[in-house]
Amino acid sequence: MAITFGLYTDAALTLAYSGTTNLLHNTDLSDNPQDFQFWLGSIYDGHILQTLISPGVNSISLTPVDILPEWTAATAYTLGQSVEPTVGNGLRYECTTAGTSHASTQPTWPTTPIGTTVTDNTVVWTLVGASHQTTEVKLATTQVGLDAAVAGAPLTVGTSVLGGAANAYEFWMRVTNAVTNVSDNTTTPEIAVSITDVREIY
Repeated sequence: MAITFGLYTDAALTLAYSGTTNLLHNTDLSDNPQDFQFWLGSIYDGHILQTLISPGVNSISLTPVDILPEWTAATAYTLGQSVEPTVGNGLRYECTTAGTSHASTQPTWPTTPIGTTVTDNTVVWTLVGASHQTTEVKLATTQVGLDAAVAGAPLTVGTSVLGGAANAYEFWMRVTNAVTNVSDNTTTPEIAVSITDVREIY
């Protein structure tokens, strides 16, 4: 049976989270911060979520992680795809001419100015701006707790989450944009919240 635990946007666990939050940010950062409330749970009483390794002993954690794809060799890229260098430099590059990347060597990535292009075998990459970092995300069990939360740090959920709406684990996420250049990354998410490898028992 598939894992029935998931993220919800209401305490009754009737509104399943879509999985992606697209945010519009102002370049003057005047919209900071943006807070979101979630519940981790299952509608089924008697179900228990625990870590895959040492279940009931190890703690489940939620952690902000970078999911912007790294450049890879000999790969077909299509228009609009974004990557970061294999050694991150805090910048994002968008494919503006589709093609296949070099068989072994990534290009020398430009770092300034925005709009600069670089040819990578038959692909052309354009520097579109700074990438979002995990330090733009805070997690806490309450909205007030976000003020003191450490940016980019994991949130410890506990060793078990019990099924049933009454037992759902509530947490808050605060996103504080740090990117001031204009760009559109809606097709390539950059930051995700990852959960420890888990199993469900019932």
